[in-house]
Amino acid sequence: MAFTSPKILLRRLGLRPKKAWGQHFLLYPHQAQRIVAALDLQGNETVVEIGPGLGALTVFLEREAAKVVALERDPALARFLEEELFPDNPRVRILCRDALAFDFRECSRNAARPLTLAGNLPYQITSPLLFKLVEAKAALGRAVFMVQEEVGDRLLSPPRTKDYGVLSVLMQYHFALERIFSLGPGNFYPPPQVDSVVLRLTPLEAAPMARDEALFSRVVKAAFAHRRKTLNNTLVSRAADFGLTPDQLRAIFTSLEIDPIRRGETLGVAQFVAVSNAIVEAGRLK
Repeated sequence: MAFTSPKILLRRLGLRPKKAWGQHFLLYPHQAQRIVAALDLQGNETVVEIGPGLGALTVFLEREAAKVVALERDPALARFLEEELFPDNPRVRILCRDALAFDFRECSRNAARPLTLAGNLPYQITSPLLFKLVEAKAALGRAVFMVQEEVGDRLLSPPRTKDYGVLSVLMQYHFALERIFSLGPGNFYPPPQVDSVVLRLTPLEAAPMARDEALFSRVVKAAFAHRRKTLNNTLVSRAADFGLTPDQLRAIFTSLEIDPIRRGETLGVAQFVAVSNAIVEAGRLK
C-alpha cells in the first residue's frame, strides 16, 4: 500500500486537522513500524487501536494481528478508513466511537483473550483513558501508546519529584511502564508544540498487593487532594472517611514508620499499599 502524505490526503478528503480533538497525524511510515514493533505481536492478538486517524498504524497492525478494532471518533476519518483504506476487510473493524465510552471488558470477552492496545493518544483524553484502563486491567494484555512527553514524565516519575502524583502511583501499581523512544514535533502534521514519547504498558501483579484496590485508590487520591498539605491534613483529618478515628490512623503511620507531617508526594507505591492494607486490617479488628 503506497504511502500518501497526511497533508495531501486530508486535502483530497476536504478535511482539516481538528485542533480541539488533538489531531496530529504521523508523517513517516518507519516511525509507525517502530511503534507496532514495540507491541511484539505474535499474530493471534486482537488489537484495539485508539484514534487511528488516517491509518498510519492500522496498516501495519492489520498485517501482524489476528484482528484490529479501530476506535475513531471523527466520522469523516472513520468513513475513510472503512470505505477506502480497509473496504470489506474482515480483519479490521472500524468503529466511530469515543474510546472513553468503549467497553474494553466486553471486547475482551468477545475475543476470548486479553486485548492488546495501541494508539497516539490525544492529550485531552489521556488521563481519563488511563484511569479507565486501570479499571479494565483484567481485560488487557499489553499496550503501546504515544503520549505527550509531559504525560510520560508523570507516569514514570518517582516519589519526591514535581511530576509524581495520583496517575503516577496508580499506573505504577497496575503496570510495568517502559519508555521506548521519543518523537519530536517534526514527525507529525500539523506539528504539535511539544515532544511525544512512546510507552509500553504491561499489566503486573504488584508486590505487595493491595487487599482492597478500591480503598487503595481512595487513599492515594486523598493523599494528593491538596498537594502541598501533609498527611495529617489530607488523611488523618479525614480518618472517618475510611471508618477509623484520627488516633487509629496516626497509629497506622507510626507502625509503618511514616511521619504524618510528610506530604503524600513522598510516599512510594509500596508505602501507599502498606497504608491501605493497614486500614483494611484496622477495620476488621474493630
